[in-house]
Amino acid sequence: MRLWIDGFHNLNDVTVEFDQTSLTTVIIGQNGSGKSYLLEAIVRIFRNADLDIAPPPFRFKLDYRIGNQFVTLSSEGGSWIIEINGISITRGNFQANKSSWFPDMVFSYYSGTNNRMESLFDHHQEKYYRKLIADNSEDIFKFASIEDRRLFYARPIHGVLALLSLLTCNDPKITDLLKDMLGVTGFHSAMLLLRKPWYAENKRNADPEQFWGAGGRPARAARLVRKQAFFPMPLTERARDDYRSKGKSESQYAIYLRNREALMSFAGNFENDLQLFEELESIDISDLYRWVQVWVTRVGAEDGEVSYGQMSEGERQLLMVLGLIRLSRNKRTLFLLDEPDTHLNPRWQYEYLDLIRRWAETSGDRCHVLLTTHNPLTIASLTRPEVRVMHLAEDGKSRVTPPYADPRGMGFTATLTEIFGLASSLDEETQKQVDDRNALARLDQRTSDQEKQLIEINDKLNRLGFMNEDREPLYQDFLRAWQDVRYADRPPMTPADIEKRHRAMQALIKQLIDGREAAH
Repeated sequence: MRLWIDGFHNLNDVTVEFDQTSLTTVIIGQNGSGKSYLLEAIVRIFRNADLDIAPPPFRFKLDYRIGNQFVTLSSEGGSWIIEINGISITRGNFQANKSSWFPDMVFSYYSGTNNRMESLFDHHQEKYYRKLIADNSEDIFKFASIEDRRLFYARPIHGVLALLSLLTCNDPKITDLLKDMLGVTGFHSAMLLLRKPWYAENKRNADPEQFWGAGGRPARAARLVRKQAFFPMPLTERARDDYRSKGKSESQYAIYLRNREALMSFAGNFENDLQLFEELESIDISDLYRWVQVWVTRVGAEDGEVSYGQMSEGERQLLMVLGLIRLSRNKRTLFLLDEPDTHLNPRWQYEYLDLIRRWAETSGDRCHVLLTTHNPLTIASLTRPEVRVMHLAEDGKSRVTPPYADPRGMGFTATLTEIFGLASSLDEETQKQVDDRNALARLDQRTSDQEKQLIEINDKLNRLGFMNEDREPLYQDFLRAWQDVRYADRPPMTPADIEKRHRAMQALIKQLIDGREAAH
């Protein structure tokens, strides 16, 4: 995939190429460089093309491959220009053959609280909702068609629903991954607490036993799960949405699945875990959930079980993304993940892309993942083609380039300096001591005070585990020749700056070595 974009926030005349041979492309860069805007621009292009409306109000050219077809979407003067294998086609032709030339799903997730990206999916969500409530069949369950919702935005509720769906799966790969990753060994119980939805607020006599007049698939899903519930019951509780609300009396309905047998009886209505997820999600789309809680058996749990709500933010975040990747299997999917590793521990940050590969393996080459991150551990095992660095150039414009070298094999410390552009991986105070030591060490003649200061600094650094490098003559020659040695207060470098420094160091060291060999 290749994207050129001009005139969208700080993305002006920006070109980025994504490696088509890799499952994932990771985009890194400083805050404000435009990483999130890049993903948003891609969503806007696909969104407008799918809805068959005018292109977004910026200039762009997006090239991508679907199977053996090469598709180009671009705009000129506010009009679409569409090419298939280099041949121009009409918008009508494109819409009629969209199943061959368009991703089955564009999936997006953002770990933060900004809803700007989510709002781009509202039209598709509303369209899907209308489809669900119009489906009044009771006996025949069928997958939602691709045309019903090509764009999908992940929200927190999807994490617990994905877990519930995965717990019905008999695939040993999935059960092993849940155990290895989270220590989850099985299902214990679940509670689905439904509430009177917004569209029934003015209906005083709305019956909770009839789910307040909900219709279509959401109502059917609620009835199916109620059949397996232990003593389902209507109730009235005072609900508060946040601290600013005094709360109000709310009509609710509690559905409790008390064991695995009840869950599997409900799951028996569907062909697989994906159908089960779609049915459970339809209840949320119809605004019927107050909350959903799932308890699982877990290795090391004191009481034998733990709830989804008791899991860490990182565990829930991981479950949501990986669960939805699993549930979108067999579709040609573009995943746009904005900082999905924010709350993960270092081990999971390091293993994150490998986990994605393992969970997406059933899709083969049918999906691609674009992921933004600030974390050096996430890219530690990647090669140069799998990473793109966004940075602000001197003219204030964003630029996107590959790193000058593979992150793989660099190690964590070198990744910070050679890929992320930090001048140093040390804290500022320690780096200042190193800078001062180097400045003193490169002096041919030192005063007694300077000599004393050098000894004191070397003593401090040696206590921190640093070598007393000024005793090496070649290193002293390097310090004298390399005048720009202070890094404590330097801003992050661009990829071009990093490569320039690297080549300058190589050239300088070679010059010093050649000079020393010639002298002998």
